[in-house]
Formats: sequence, structure tokens, C-alpha cells
Amino acid sequence: MHAIFRPLLTCIFLFITLAAVIAQSKDELERKRRQIQSEIDQLQQQQQLISKDKKAGIGQLNLIQSKLRKRYAVIENINDEVRLIDNSIFANNREIYRLQKQLDTLRLQYARTVEYAYKNRSSYDMLNFIFTSSSFNDAVKRVAYLKSYRQYREEQVTSIRRTKEELSIRIRQLSENKAQKSKTLEEQNLQKKMLEEEKREKAGFVNRLKAREKELSKELTAKRKLDRDLQAAIAAVVRREIQRAADERKRAEAARRLEDANAANKPAGTAPAATTPGSASRPTAPARREAVLESTPEVTRVSVGFENNRRNLPWPVDAAMVTSGFGRRPIEGTTLFEENIGVTIATQKGASVKSVFEGVVKSVFDVAGSMAVTIQHGKYFTTYYNLSATSVSKGSQVSMGQVIGKAGTNDDGDGEIMFVVNNESTFVDPQGWLKSR
Repeated sequence: MHAIFRPLLTCIFLFITLAAVIAQSKDELERKRRQIQSEIDQLQQQQQLISKDKKAGIGQLNLIQSKLRKRYAVIENINDEVRLIDNSIFANNREIYRLQKQLDTLRLQYARTVEYAYKNRSSYDMLNFIFTSSSFNDAVKRVAYLKSYRQYREEQVTSIRRTKEELSIRIRQLSENKAQKSKTLEEQNLQKKMLEEEKREKAGFVNRLKAREKELSKELTAKRKLDRDLQAAIAAVVRREIQRAADERKRAEAARRLEDANAANKPAGTAPAATTPGSASRPTAPARREAVLESTPEVTRVSVGFENNRRNLPWPVDAAMVTSGFGRRPIEGTTLFEENIGVTIATQKGASVKSVFEGVVKSVFDVAGSMAVTIQHGKYFTTYYNLSATSVSKGSQVSMGQVIGKAGTNDDGDGEIMFVVNNESTFVDPQGWLKSR
């Protein structure tokens, strides 16, 4: 019995396992697609906040480009789902073929046993088969054989019934797979149409930008000047903190040397002074690249915490969409380029701006009429610029997620802030530290 059912049970087990894997993969693809679609909807809403009669701006182009990239991601996600469905269709077709062959074999075997049973159907033949045994043990064996034969026929019927049920399930699943593929392909075609519409939208917008290239050049020149002023202000804050930390380290080192000298000049037999914080007897911290700014264990702890949260820090505003990325990039359709020492984030006007990590406020300052807050996180610094109001002051201890001010507006009156990250004096890409959205 076990030999008969083992192949069937193995196939059922493999089928259930494959179905679970496919379901899990499909759920993950659908979850990812919903997330990307949500991001596209946010971009669409952000675009709607920018009225059509406004002049074409680089931020709007960046929104359109971001939407295009995410639309491509949705289509690729659908392609992955179609491939997954195709794999399932192939597996079901193959299993249907195998089950049909197995069912034909089982039916043939059962027909043979029925034929044999018909030919030997009389009770006299069965009794004669038993009584013609050469010995009692032989008779027992023949009785056992007849029971086994009867059981074998029952198992054949059960195998045929279960194989038919499994075949029916596979055929139904194949039908569902085909319907699902048809529906998914319809969604794919819809997304491709939307992609073509957005490409045309982008082409028209690029032409509008190109038409006002001279005006854009002036705007970019003004922005680069603002960025230089902001960069200089942040750099001054960082230099000041590095110098302060260096001075503290020098004073601590001088105090240690004086303490060592006093200990060396004491008469023999004098009891050694109790060890003080910072003395040589203090346990050393694990080996790590030395940073001037990490002058105390607490500051080092914050630095390490900031590092360990790379790509996992919260965004400084809840509703956030990057309209200008970090670094230097050409502006499509023009001979111009844009630069950014951080990232420009579109948000709601007056939105709460929050610290992305615990730290100490090192400066609250003004650049070109807009407020900025710089917070130190060990050897790292974050700066939040274009605030309409601030709720912290220099020296304030802040926690992750604590509100430090309100978002200001750009020239078009839309909510916007700039977010900057420094590793000591080096400006780094903030999106490399924030959670993916």
C-alpha cells in the first residue's frame, strides 16, 4: 500500500510546497507594486499642487522624471508577475500531463484485475484454490493472498479517485492561472499607456524648459550662490565644533601629562593617587577610526548609533518627495546643470520638520531670509534649511523624531525644505541615510 501511494503523496507534497512559494512570491510582488503605486500617487498629488499656469521649473521636471522611473518599476513588477504566472502554468500543464498518464495506467491495471476477478468469480474456484493447498501453511498463505488481492483492488479504486481529484484541481488551477494572466496583461497594457502619456508630458515640459533656458540660467546662478552661502555657514559650524573638540582634547592631554609628572616627582612610598577618568588605567574602547569630534564615550555612542541606522533614518518631514537630488546633474533638454549640497524635498507648507536622530543643536541661523538648524550627531551633522519657524535653540538636546521647526515655501509658494548631511567636513548624499520610500 505504501509503495502505491508514496509517488502520489510525494507529488502532492511538492505541489503544495510549490503553490506556497508561488503564493508568497506573488504576495510580495503585489505588496511591492502597491507601494510603488502609492509613491506614484504621491508624485501625482505633488504635481497637482503646482498649477499649470506656473512657469516650468526644474523641480517640476524632477517630479515628472521620478514618476517615470516609478512607472517603469511598476511595469517591471508586472513583468515579474507574468513570468511567475507562466511558471505556474507550465508546472500545472506538466502535472496535468503526468496525472493523465498515471490515471490511464491505473485504469488499465484496474481493468485487468476486474477481468481476472470476473474469470475467477465463483466461490467454488476460491475454495478450490484454498483446499488444494499442499499444507496448512500453504493454505494460510493462500488466504492471505486473497485478502491482499482484495485490498489491492480497493487501493486501486482509491488511487484512481484521488488521481482524478488531483487532476481536477490542477485543471481548475490552470484555468485560474490563464484568467489571472489575462487580467495581469490588461494591467500591463494600461500601465504602458500611462507610461506613453507621461513620456509625452515630459517631452512637452522639457520643451517649455528649453524655451526659458536663459531665465533658468539666472535662477540656477542665484540658487548656486544660495547653496554656497549655506555650505559656508554649515562648514563654519563644523569647523568650530572640530576646533572646540581639538582644544578640549589638548587640555585633557595637558592635564594628563601634568598628572603623570606629579606622580613621578612624588617621594618613594607615597601611595599612588586614585585613578581619574581619562587616565591610562581606564579600559580602552574597541578599535575604531579616531575622530576628533568623538571626544567622549557619549558622543562616540551617538556617532555609532547614527552609522548603524544608515539607510534606516526617518525622513525629516512626513509627506516628502525629493525634487532635487544630491550632487551635480545635467538638466534634460538644456545646456544647464543643477547642483545640490543636500536634497531638496517638496512637502506641505508649514509641515512639521523633525530631527532624524538624537543629537545636540549646534546652530540656528539665517541664510537669504530663511532659517536653518544644524544638529550634531557625534561626528555627523544634519542641517534643515528653509524653515519658516524654529522650535529649538543652540545647545538643545533633541531626540529622533522631535519637531525642530516648520517647513517654509519656495518661490512658487509650495512647501519645501533642504536637508543636508555631513560626515565631519564632508557633504554626503542624504538619501543614502534615509529609509527608502
